[in-house]
Amino acid sequence: MIEKTTELVKEIIKREKNINIAVDMTAGNGYDSKFILENLNPKTLYAFDIQKEAKENTEYLIGNRDDFKFILDSHANIDKYIREEIDLAVYNLGYLPRGDKNITTKEDSTLESLEKVLNLLAKNGKVLITVYPGHEEGFLESQSLEKYLGNLDQKDFVVLEFSYKNQKNMPPYVYMVGKK
Repeated sequence: MIEKTTELVKEIIKREKNINIAVDMTAGNGYDSKFILENLNPKTLYAFDIQKEAKENTEYLIGNRDDFKFILDSHANIDKYIREEIDLAVYNLGYLPRGDKNITTKEDSTLESLEKVLNLLAKNGKVLITVYPGHEEGFLESQSLEKYLGNLDQKDFVVLEFSYKNQKNMPPYVYMVGKK
């Protein structure tokens, strides 16, 4: 039984094949990055975060690797660092676990980065977005993402939403966006 969004995302990631370029759009403590590296063996995994603490935690967890590049910058600036097609991008929105809860992903930068990611996404590429509507900024992000993703052209993208309908207190949920 898959009871948490983090477990659901891992199950989806494990099913991916032939991942050349992957991007952890919100590195946090590095657990998604580590999971992607260990399970998909991409040619390159890029990880973004704006917090120095996230960079230190992620690099400590992963170590020095030729196939891993941490970028201490907003994911909204992805186009300054990545020009090649992306096969997989993962967002785990919100704030750094055990970090400053006042530093969160923001609706504007999340949408800006997502638009750029979708332009870079390879055919059959996927974007996984874990959304946390239970805090103020997360709620704003959830509303903007629902509108933005709902307006993507179905000729170009498939958008799925995975949610736990019987959980209380605005539980997190996952979007999966696939490029046709």
